[in-house]
Amino acid sequence: MTNSVILIPGMLKPLRLARVYGFLVEREAGVYPPGGSQPACSLGLAQKMVEGGWLMKHGQRYEPTEQGLKAAE
Repeated sequence: MTNSVILIPGMLKPLRLARVYGFLVEREAGVYPPGGSQPACSLGLAQKMVEGGWLMKHGQRYEPTEQGLKAAE
């Protein structure tokens, strides 16, 4: 599978947090780990990660894909 969005270093933190917690939550102007007060990344970056196949969006939740889980290792 070829992605149009290449994994960049700024994507590793949100992918690792999504792997640990199982999902991230969309709030305000960012995407946060559950109960977190510091954003894991911006909404724009999260959307790029969805487009690239690294995350899946379900409502206000962003869950890692199989590819995203492997990248976070």
